[in-house]
Amino acid sequence: MKKWMMILGVMLTSVASMAQQREGTFTVQPKVGMNLSSMTDADKSIVDLCFGMEAEYMLTDMFSLSAGLVVSNQGAKYDEDTIDLDYANVPIMANVYVLPGLALKAGVQPGFRTKGKAKTDDGSFDLDEFYKFYNMVLDDDVNVRKMDFSIPVGISYEYRNIVLDARYNWGLIKIANVGDASYNRVFQLTLGYKFALDF
Repeated sequence: MKKWMMILGVMLTSVASMAQQREGTFTVQPKVGMNLSSMTDADKSIVDLCFGMEAEYMLTDMFSLSAGLVVSNQGAKYDEDTIDLDYANVPIMANVYVLPGLALKAGVQPGFRTKGKAKTDDGSFDLDEFYKFYNMVLDDDVNVRKMDFSIPVGISYEYRNIVLDARYNWGLIKIANVGDASYNRVFQLTLGYKFALDF
């Protein structure tokens, strides 16, 4: 019986060592995945791509901090029209490893819009150019904001440095500066690989 307990202990230790990094480890993780995104007043969600890089430092064997840059294609559908907004997001996360390889995470995420387009039956047009013309004609001051800010929460699982990450980004800033303009809502699923760096 003792022999089997020792074997089981060795196996669990080896699984734990393969499943996550140890205290003091600094890793970088390229990642790619998909978004299911919408806006609070939209009719439908859209599916698009995301990709980027995150760096993580293990403060203890169970707790880490990470930061990254993720290019995120987001938007939503309104009837037959599609709003397409691209962001360079900067997730800053606290990660708690509740089991070997399994982490719960939460943080803050500033985002910087790099593109804004609307696709309609009449074609595709740039949102900034549209509102520039709209404001000139109607003497108004409507625009799509260049910055977003969201609260990301999620869960990830790591095995042999391969990381499957699922998170939900809860937008806190109105997309436009008018009325009850909507907020971003994004479910993001990514697959990445961690490279440990030695200093």
